[in-house]
Amino acid sequence: MGALLTRLLEIFYTKKLDIVVIGLENSGKTTLLSVLAHGEPVETVPTIGLNVKVFKKGQVNMKCWDIGGQEQYRSEWSRYTKGCDVVLYVVDAAAPNKLPAAKKELHKLLDDGSIGSTPLLVLANKIDLPDHVGEQELIEALQLNYVMETPWVVLPISALQCTNIDQVVEWLTAQGK
Repeated sequence: MGALLTRLLEIFYTKKLDIVVIGLENSGKTTLLSVLAHGEPVETVPTIGLNVKVFKKGQVNMKCWDIGGQEQYRSEWSRYTKGCDVVLYVVDAAAPNKLPAAKKELHKLLDDGSIGSTPLLVLANKIDLPDHVGEQELIEALQLNYVMETPWVVLPISALQCTNIDQVVEWLTAQGK
């Protein structure tokens, strides 16, 4: 009887979260999702189009849309960010030369209203590599201080080394509805 009651409570108290994961190519989006879903990175190939992963963390069922970061897929990002619960924007912190393009693509979504007031978690990935940009430098490069309508947070991570992934999960589960 106790197991049945526990199962019923899980059904009624389970939250759901629709997540869109975007960022330029080779920023580590697919690696991040494999770590979130399975607890460890797996070998990945560049995402062609999109991948969808569904997994549960705590009492939150998460459905993640991993959208390709190549230039030909970026115009599709807005289609997926509209109506999602949270947006994860993954940035390669070890490639400062890509920050202007990352800023341009992010601000395109912010300016056209695709993200609106949807919570945005900016993940500065690859902090395990030398010469990565720091949190404040990333905020300045992406001009996040000028973003007022969209609640945003920056979190430095290494998907490959599983650094700060617990903080990502904590943030995501807090967003569950």
